[in-house]
Amino acid sequence: MQSVPASRCASVAGPRIAIRASVQFKQYAPLPILRGASLFVIASAFACQAIAAKPFVYDTGYEIDRKIVRQSMYWIDNERLLFEGRKTSDMNDAIARRDLQRIKKLSRIYLWEKGTASVRLHAEGSELCVANGIVHYAAGPRSTDGRQLVREGSLGSEREYEVDTSAEPKQTDPIFGQLACRTFRRTELAPTPERHRNILVLRDGSHYLDMGPNIGADLSLRRAFPRNLLLYANAGGSPLKLPVTWDENLSPFDVLYSEYRGAYILQPRAPRGSEIGLSQPWPKGVPLVAYTLWPDGRLETVAVPYWPSEFLTSALPTKTGWIFGGGDFYRAAGLYLFDGKAVLKLDSGLVKQIAVPSNGCLAAVAIQNRHLQKGRSTNLKIFELCSGTH
Repeated sequence: MQSVPASRCASVAGPRIAIRASVQFKQYAPLPILRGASLFVIASAFACQAIAAKPFVYDTGYEIDRKIVRQSMYWIDNERLLFEGRKTSDMNDAIARRDLQRIKKLSRIYLWEKGTASVRLHAEGSELCVANGIVHYAAGPRSTDGRQLVREGSLGSEREYEVDTSAEPKQTDPIFGQLACRTFRRTELAPTPERHRNILVLRDGSHYLDMGPNIGADLSLRRAFPRNLLLYANAGGSPLKLPVTWDENLSPFDVLYSEYRGAYILQPRAPRGSEIGLSQPWPKGVPLVAYTLWPDGRLETVAVPYWPSEFLTSALPTKTGWIFGGGDFYRAAGLYLFDGKAVLKLDSGLVKQIAVPSNGCLAAVAIQNRHLQKGRSTNLKIFELCSGTH
């Protein structure tokens, strides 16, 4: 945790503060905007609260890549993590040999088990995705004629079959449902969403969240009102209008599913009311925000103090608070935990991914600890957040 001088702590007055709001989907509750001296007092109060000791950390000795449209790691249960990656020592040897094909040659699907605190090979494969307890991955490279071997099923019982991608009808404007592990035609969804809309297909593969006009839509559509996100939770029924707006610059590919809360985590890239078409860093001094959205439309908002993390990425709730990546790239990049009272820095580096199992006691973290050095690995670490369980 970044230290605060004792003299500053002594000067902070006021009770412990935890900014947390719970709203229903029919309400519209603007977030508090805190600036100037008031924010300084609140931020300092957070920093001066006592926090439990840092968690126990398992360094797996493996590294993973950051996928663009899906995670590289998934909890199978509270004890086992399935991930796509490679052994760091093997990668270092390949780098020393200047093997330009090292990533392709060394990447496999592995299983980390808490009971032994070790990793074992699960399968030769790539494009790992897990949803609703079903494991999906490609079992080999795609052939020149478009044929692809894939495996699907519960862990250890995957069945292999071949897909002829050349025979698939060409899709216009397909939607990759990263939470459901498959690609959808818009006509598969009811009601059929318009082509210019950002659509997040939910894990069940039938309901979806309309997140507003995409970046390719006409600017007049993106600036139109109302701007509420729409949740289509009942096939053929009217959508639920959420108290979240698309001017908060939300992306379907930033949405994570929390096994611990049984809900979706939405993370704005801009505060509500931001100018559309203008990309800027999160304003200094404004609390960082994440939303927890349940399939029935219930919504909770958590506001994290701006200081010391400054940014919020890959945020997920745990039993001990919210864990997330943050920090200025050169100054404060790291893994952080907000327990509702204070923000604790758990590790230094650039966080790429986070995954938390259903008991909320572990966090798998892909972090580039030496991110300022070009070409350094993204390390896979497991953080034990609940005391007395490792």
